[in-house]
Amino acid sequence: MAAGEAPYDATIINDALSGVRTAIAQTIGGYLDARAAEPGAYGALYELLRDYPFRQGKMLRPAMCISAARAVGAHGEAALTVATALEFYHNAFLIHDDIEDGSENRRGAETLHRRVGVARAINAGDATNVMSVGLLLENLAVVGVAKALHLLHEIELMARQSAEGQAMELDWVSDNVPALADEDYFAMCTKKTCWYSFITPLRAGLIVGWPLGRDTELAPAMEAVTSFGAAIGIAFQIQDDLLNLVGETEAYGKEIHGDIYEGKRTLMLNHVLRESPRADEILRVLATPRENKTAQQAAMVFEEMKRCGSIEHGWQVARVHADLAAQLLAALAFLAPATPLRADEAWTCHVADGRFLRELVNYVIYRNL
Repeated sequence: MAAGEAPYDATIINDALSGVRTAIAQTIGGYLDARAAEPGAYGALYELLRDYPFRQGKMLRPAMCISAARAVGAHGEAALTVATALEFYHNAFLIHDDIEDGSENRRGAETLHRRVGVARAINAGDATNVMSVGLLLENLAVVGVAKALHLLHEIELMARQSAEGQAMELDWVSDNVPALADEDYFAMCTKKTCWYSFITPLRAGLIVGWPLGRDTELAPAMEAVTSFGAAIGIAFQIQDDLLNLVGETEAYGKEIHGDIYEGKRTLMLNHVLRESPRADEILRVLATPRENKTAQQAAMVFEEMKRCGSIEHGWQVARVHADLAAQLLAALAFLAPATPLRADEAWTCHVADGRFLRELVNYVIYRNL
């Protein structure tokens, strides 16, 4: 590997994400057009719902869902409806998350609540959730009743886990919790990030693509991808938190040091609170309302993280979880390493399969956005 070269196949990652992004955008656009065209519909709402989905997100969740489905034998288009529902849910979560955290930027632009106000943004988030439910109901005609109901249960489980994880994080910030172990972060991250960003997309893809007549083998396969999704999800979130500290604003698309301003208990913040002799001073900064925090205070916390080795600790823990994810993925023998496009398959992105999932392991910790 040449110096500076990414330790993953960027062509596979980019081609898969680009192909999925195009398909999801077309599906979202068509779905919103149809809802807006219904008699009596209020069209302005549906225009607002296009905002976050069309800000060029990474599309990791739908890409994983479709790749997992194709890796167990399904046509890509069979997973497109549930993959789009997952992307709708993700965008609804982002809208509400940005409000709860007081975030200022999302995907390189102002957050929705700063652009249109908190009340309208909350309503847009609620409506986006409704769109997700509508797509899941349409899935009855795509995958059949049994699989559609199974997918609805999966989304309910994902939503519940996400809400619990968000509650944990918000409580830690509100209570200005002083001492949290890495294991506390892993528990919160598994609920808030791993379920809705990795575990559920993979499990949904398996449900769509799992061969008929092999139902008894589905449960252990679901457990296996759950373990893989948890490991890669923790690695992803730590890297996301690291990028918030050391990333480039233009590539990252969000506010650098925003997590410090918000007081989020990232792995690195927990580490510095455990290791720094200035922990009490850091806690006083964290207790200061976001709008009253200064750049100098945020810089002090960041410099103390560097001095205490918190940044390096985050990177090392992310690498451990990525290595674990690679081992767990290698053991998933039911996932085909590659799934060539079939003559009767409407799906066109040939690398959205086991190849994308393999490259994803290193991508999540070496990406810069």
